[in-house]
Amino acid sequence: MRLWVVGAIAVAVVIAGLGLTCLVQVSETEYAIVARFGDPRRVIKRAGLYLKWPPPMDTVIRIDRRIHILDPDEAEYLTSDKKNVLVNGFVVWSVGDPIRYLVSATDQAGAEARLTDMMRSELGTTLGAHALSVLVSTEPQERTLNDMMQEITQNLARRARDNFGIDVAAVRIKRLNFPVQNKEAVFRRMEAERRRIARLYRSEGEEEAEKIRAQADREQAVLINEAERQAEILRGEADAEASRIYAEAFSQDPEFYEFLRSLQAYEQIIQDTSTVVLPSDSELLDVLKHPRPAVPSEKSLTLKGSRD
Repeated sequence: MRLWVVGAIAVAVVIAGLGLTCLVQVSETEYAIVARFGDPRRVIKRAGLYLKWPPPMDTVIRIDRRIHILDPDEAEYLTSDKKNVLVNGFVVWSVGDPIRYLVSATDQAGAEARLTDMMRSELGTTLGAHALSVLVSTEPQERTLNDMMQEITQNLARRARDNFGIDVAAVRIKRLNFPVQNKEAVFRRMEAERRRIARLYRSEGEEEAEKIRAQADREQAVLINEAERQAEILRGEADAEASRIYAEAFSQDPEFYEFLRSLQAYEQIIQDTSTVVLPSDSELLDVLKHPRPAVPSEKSLTLKGSRD
């Protein structure tokens, strides 16, 4: 009886062990390839628990399905104008076709080795078709560096998918450098380009300054003309007012007014060192020949007091 129980337990354990070998548990981060006698038959892409034949009939090969970043060492390339550049690029990739990936690349190390070769080939081909100015110029170009990276990504993605079952999401340049022997030439070119841009900015600034000065000159001329017009108006009004005052003064005492006007004429003509020769019948000598009374009339005193 005890032997029968032990035998039953042993058989149950064997059956359970065989049952466990027939189960395949797949996680979210992997593909599971079921190979029959080493020949890949099916791919399990969704996470879960699956059945298979026990080994050695069926074996399971697990492949990482997560996104990987390949960051190889920098390499030297030649541009179309025969300038050497050092480029450090990287590739973002993942497994797209697990069976093709397993057959052609075998594992991650083999896949990255092949991706490195293809990336450097595409970089060399694309950079070799463009001049160095496309890489270092600050001016917008017909072909920018981003456009070049997009082209390289598309070409590499097509080759990697067809040959190795790898999906390439992006190819980018992490660092662009120049060999020591080329740095001086590159710096001279960059300096010349900056000077050209500076000259362009100065020329535009001078043109704008000329416009501003011309506008200011026009406004100045308008203001001066307006001021002169207002001054002429004020002078005319002042002359009219002076004429009115003269006429009013003359109407109050014509004789005294003529006497004051004669004195004003003497003041304008005769200076400290002046010698004036006048004919005897000159009206200017009338005051000297016929002096006025010592005491002026009341009107004259009133007018003189108002002028003082």
